[in-house]
Amino acid sequence: MPIRSPFESSIAKPGQGNVVLSLLPPNNPTLTTLTYKYPLKLVPRAPGFVPTPDPAALSDSCPSRPVHLYLLTYGGGLLPGDHIEVSIKLEPRTRMVVTTPQGSTKIFKTEPGNDNGVSVIKGHRKKMPANDHLSDMSQQSLDVRIGRESALCYLPDPSVPYQNSRYAQVQTFTVDAAARGDQRSSLCVLDWVTQGRTSRGENWNFRFWKGRNEVWAADEKTGKSRLLLRDSVILDDETEDDLASDESDEDMEDTSHGINPQPDGADVPPQAQAGLLPLNVIQERTRPHGVVGTLILSGPVFDKLGSFLIEQFTSQPRIGSRNWSSSAPSSAPEDSSASKHDVTWTAARVRAGFVLVKFGAKDFETAKHWLGGLLREEGSIVREFGEEALFCV
Repeated sequence: MPIRSPFESSIAKPGQGNVVLSLLPPNNPTLTTLTYKYPLKLVPRAPGFVPTPDPAALSDSCPSRPVHLYLLTYGGGLLPGDHIEVSIKLEPRTRMVVTTPQGSTKIFKTEPGNDNGVSVIKGHRKKMPANDHLSDMSQQSLDVRIGRESALCYLPDPSVPYQNSRYAQVQTFTVDAAARGDQRSSLCVLDWVTQGRTSRGENWNFRFWKGRNEVWAADEKTGKSRLLLRDSVILDDETEDDLASDESDEDMEDTSHGINPQPDGADVPPQAQAGLLPLNVIQERTRPHGVVGTLILSGPVFDKLGSFLIEQFTSQPRIGSRNWSSSAPSSAPEDSSASKHDVTWTAARVRAGFVLVKFGAKDFETAKHWLGGLLREEGSIVREFGEEALFCV
């Protein structure tokens, strides 16, 4: 019987990572668990920043020092078939900042074939291998459990899908259902995607991009979980459905007749017959934006920031907000970070006190300056987590 190695890896699959942040006495945040495996790399850092307690806070406990966690992938992006799984647990009264120091997460293109000879057209579900591990879609999942009085600030760089790439991500955040008031878990999550490599002329030319964010409330005593928020963004060029239906029709005709004579131009798309370029569905639906994103805020640490964004949005000038027949001066507010840039955005307070912000901008720099300006103007993130937390914005 072979002897089992005492140095065997604790992670079974590549791309998996596990992080546990604990608070040791008297107030020392420590990573009690930190494991990862290629192509994922997790780099922790404990900056010297220490948050100052708010005199108006109801809790007498001093906020713990935030720990920074950098998410990296070898090569700076995800190849077809890469599957990244990160699990993070924040024990009570801990704080963590999660960022991506490599810059934007690059989603490399999916090739039209593989080494096994299987014809895998980008986004073509019908020709996909039956084995999930051979899938050509890049995937990433993040599972974070946030304890009582803990706070997560997740402000990564945007993902940049290359032409013909396919990508899906699921981010799940679980908070303490029994916590009330200032003991609630706090959460700040930014999820955004760009049109691609503009320097190479890419303009929403990827095949598929899906992002889903879920927030659950779990009760440790009963073991029950309740969904608080689910937000999904799906950008699909929908060409695989057309290709699948076309090939299905051709297969049926070949089976029925053996030889399938077709008139000239029968296999040419209608757009090409009319002299038009094929329609880019994603580009048409996101026009005129070059980046779209979502910001989710919840908990006592980010309550002031959420109220600030709601106030900024409601104070924006609206069509019909002024009586133009009157000589009274306009009541429009002065320009602030919310109105200086060419950004379309909305903010709303939704179920369970969450503040949900949706935005679109003409390019990445515009969105970065707009969002970073708002977050710095309000100041909560800088006070609680330090200026380094806004590294990506």
